[in-house]
Amino acid sequence: MKKTLLITTICGIMAAGTAFAQHSQTLSYVPNCGGGCGPNGTFTLDVSLTFAGYSSYGLSYWLEIPNAQASFFHITAETFLTFTDPTQPNWPNEFNFPMTNGVDAGYMSTSNDLGATTVFPATVGPGTYQISHITFSITGAAPGIYTFYSTSTNPKPSIVTDTDFNDNNIPRSFFTITVVPEPTTLALLALAGAGLGLIAYRRRSATR
Repeated sequence: MKKTLLITTICGIMAAGTAFAQHSQTLSYVPNCGGGCGPNGTFTLDVSLTFAGYSSYGLSYWLEIPNAQASFFHITAETFLTFTDPTQPNWPNEFNFPMTNGVDAGYMSTSNDLGATTVFPATVGPGTYQISHITFSITGAAPGIYTFYSTSTNPKPSIVTDTDFNDNNIPRSFFTITVVPEPTTLALLALAGAGLGLIAYRRRSATR
């Protein structure tokens, strides 16, 4: 009897482990700032969640960026979709929390959770869903490429909660934006280039 109970228990644990191993979840992003974001402009971000193997009550995730770049970016608004009960809807949501563990060390994350839940007891079945539309402002960012990541380590691991109240870790994911010079800066550079070209032409003409 004891042996049968032990085998049944082990099989039950193995079955549960196999089922949990079949869970998968990813975040994906579509940034939009036209042909490029200005150093003091804005951009928006559509965030989608894909998960399989379970139904969900909601998720938690934070975005992060390298320490030296954190002061350039600010989240000013978020529209919550699919999971409509926001966890920490406070604005602006600054990149001011220092991450110190693992691959996230050296990054500053958003201070507030960007995730949300359903209105209990409703759940969302497996699939792909747009979960939010986020608005960013930029302050004094130098032209260049900037990469944002989802957090992956404590104390701010990105997770999806299933109906057994398990936390399913979301693999680290990222998106990039390109900050370009302001149109006035480009115009000044073009004028400077034209002026230098004219000076060079006159010098060549004078030496003939």
